[in-house]
Amino acid sequence: MSGSNAPSPPVARPGGNRDGRGARGRAWGRSRALLPGLTGTLPGLTGTHVNRVVLVVAAAVLVVGIGFGTGYRSSQAAFGDGSAYLQKGGSVVHVNADNQSVDAQTAKNLASGDETLEVVQVGPDSVYVVNNDTGEVTRLPTATLAAEQVERRPASKGELDVVTGGGQTYLVDAKTGTLSKLEGKGAGPGQVAVPAPVTGAVVDSKGTAWAYAPASGELLEIVDGRVANRQRVAEPGERAALTLVADAPVLYREETGEAGLYGSGGLRRQLHLDAQHGVVAAPGASGTTLAVVVPGGRVLVTGDFASDAVRKVELPGRGSHAFGPPVVHRGRVYVPDFTVHRVLVVEPVTGEVSSVQVPGSSDDFQLVSRDDRVWVSDPYSRIVMAFDSTGRKTSIDVGDGRGVADKPLTTPTPTPSAVSTPTPASTPSHVSAPPPPVITATRRGPTPRSTGKPPVAKPSRTAEPELETVPDLVGLDREEACARLRPNLRCSAVAQPDGEGETGKVISSDPAAGERVERGAVVAVVYRGPATVPNLVGMPATQACAALQQARLTCREQDQGLAATAAQIGVVTTQEPKAGAQAATGTAVVVGRPSQVQVGSYVNQSVDAACAAVQQAGLTCVQREAGQGAPARVVQAQSPAAGTGLAAGGTVTVDFLGDPAVPDVRGQTPDAACQALRAAKLECAPNDNAQTQDVNKVLAQDPAPGTRVQAGKAVSYTFESTAPVTLNRFKSPAPNRANHLSIGGGPAGWSAQSSLGRVYPQDQAGSIAGLAVVHQFRCAKAGCAEPGSYYFSTNPAESAGFVREGPAFACFQDAVAGTRELHALMNGQGTWVWAVPGTGEWNQFTSTGFSDRFRVCNIW
Repeated sequence: MSGSNAPSPPVARPGGNRDGRGARGRAWGRSRALLPGLTGTLPGLTGTHVNRVVLVVAAAVLVVGIGFGTGYRSSQAAFGDGSAYLQKGGSVVHVNADNQSVDAQTAKNLASGDETLEVVQVGPDSVYVVNNDTGEVTRLPTATLAAEQVERRPASKGELDVVTGGGQTYLVDAKTGTLSKLEGKGAGPGQVAVPAPVTGAVVDSKGTAWAYAPASGELLEIVDGRVANRQRVAEPGERAALTLVADAPVLYREETGEAGLYGSGGLRRQLHLDAQHGVVAAPGASGTTLAVVVPGGRVLVTGDFASDAVRKVELPGRGSHAFGPPVVHRGRVYVPDFTVHRVLVVEPVTGEVSSVQVPGSSDDFQLVSRDDRVWVSDPYSRIVMAFDSTGRKTSIDVGDGRGVADKPLTTPTPTPSAVSTPTPASTPSHVSAPPPPVITATRRGPTPRSTGKPPVAKPSRTAEPELETVPDLVGLDREEACARLRPNLRCSAVAQPDGEGETGKVISSDPAAGERVERGAVVAVVYRGPATVPNLVGMPATQACAALQQARLTCREQDQGLAATAAQIGVVTTQEPKAGAQAATGTAVVVGRPSQVQVGSYVNQSVDAACAAVQQAGLTCVQREAGQGAPARVVQAQSPAAGTGLAAGGTVTVDFLGDPAVPDVRGQTPDAACQALRAAKLECAPNDNAQTQDVNKVLAQDPAPGTRVQAGKAVSYTFESTAPVTLNRFKSPAPNRANHLSIGGGPAGWSAQSSLGRVYPQDQAGSIAGLAVVHQFRCAKAGCAEPGSYYFSTNPAESAGFVREGPAFACFQDAVAGTRELHALMNGQGTWVWAVPGTGEWNQFTSTGFSDRFRVCNIW
């Protein structure tokens, strides 16, 4: 077992891209990250390096990483042991192609019935397994293969993906639009805070995750579990598929049929594939090639980000077939055809198409690239196929088991055989090379069940690759040279604009004459020909000019139009002559590219949304408050005007109305306070419930003066509109001394005395906070000392001899600032009087035999 920091390898499963897949796609999951097959970065491919890379790509001699499991691979050849973890029935097994055996198997079944598993090796020590039918995510340590459940998400079954690379592993939940870190260096496991729901992600060899958020049309760059950058790559709501080519994220746009290769700085390369509504290649393509199969058009389209070459190969008779994501490996493209349970092997350079029957009878099967092989497996078949780097097929018997229905292989000795009869290419001039031989492995003897060891299938011998000598082709006509190579070698004709010899004559070959290569290898035949103008649209102008210089053409840059974002400044939008045109050496090619960013229209947008759009375009946003009012924080004007061009980082100023400040209305009348609030675009909330004698004057307000609030917000201001009245005191005729209290007149014959203070009419008890009603009682029965005298209390219950006559006035139940206590006093004869402590009346009463009995209430 071994591991690496490289990103996930390709796995093709039934269905299309995430946003448009059917039941097959939901059952098996989605496309994963592409294997980086090209060392270095694309912008650095200039000068002689471009010529060398284009030549190598055209010859399909590409650097290929070595994978370890679905979603994991390494570029270190020393770790490649020709093995893979695959589903076998309800369990997971470790299959070794070199030994043609199964050398490990889980003791516990992770699937039942016809459930399918997605197996992802994230490093030398662990494997993750996703059950697409239950939503369970399980971790398997490679040392024991003992299952450890990590997640259980039944609501997201068929919508989960484990993606890994560079020591970082994430779980994508397309159902909920979430991305969670499972393991890796740096920050611990946990959900990533993404600004919008994501539907897919890939991880490059540095451990950087890239996720697509269709709602905003953004590509999110995630470093160590946190969003480090976001860039607009599509229209909001646009369906697109995310994959990885040359260790960089690639977005395939279904509606336009375009594919863009991105980096932290924005768009780096763009291919116009003319392949709408296709199924994009499973992650892990060798080198710089992207493949898209268009089911309705029965066409496989490949595009090379290094050379801009786009090729189309017809898939005859398969217009209604259901295809899965293709896998690109060692210059060949493997396309799963689920309708007939076959794999199509396509040679993009020659257009040759071969068909291989997949063992098993399930509706679906897996197609995955790892450890420099393409593995084909029906999880409920005992036969697994593996294609090596030359396209040679090996059949491996993984044994029986629960759910596995095939018969064992019966061929005792592996013998080479044809894959199938090749389908004629779309270009008649090509001659089909013979299909690669097949090596079949058989099982020896019964499985010893008592040992507990997994079944092992062993080969009787290992076939050695057949070698061919590259002939001397220099000076031959290119068609004659290609004919000399066939049928044992494949020809890739590459035109070089200048060189010795006549037009159409071979200048050199790669590999050179006399070299020994494996049968079926591609030989690049370089011949002299006119320069073909490359496709420059979508490339940075500096790279476009470098490509033209390499092609011996002259570059002439020209300002044209305005860019939508700063990242698109200097990116070629037009070229003349067009791509594909034949041109003589030194011909000037005019490339049009914008040098400024177009200022958008932000009027009537919220300030936050406007500034976000300005910053996303690579410009600087300055907010300027132009007053207060409604609508608040909505752009009223901007500078410069929409459509103006600005250099990257240029300033856009947006003017807006700020939230109104609450005016100070304290001390004003209620009417004046309301007028001031409405003048400030605010609403009035009067509170006529103050405990004060100072009537019709605002005493308090909420919010406080100067507070910024939204226009239309109600501001509360407190005042009192009802004034207190005088509490009069009356004395009974002599010699009696009883008192009577009233806010009006006294009983007939009673004399007016000094007033005690100010109180409220009894009907104000509900409108002013804290008021209590004082009830009046008259001595009218036996038991009271002085008939005709009065008694006052907040308690409405009658006392002995006194009859309740009704409410008399209202005063404060508790102490209020500025009020005094009103007390009841009585002498030894049972006569009641009322006074405020400390007043002349109080002193008079207490000095003449009266004593304090209780507090009635508080009065002004």
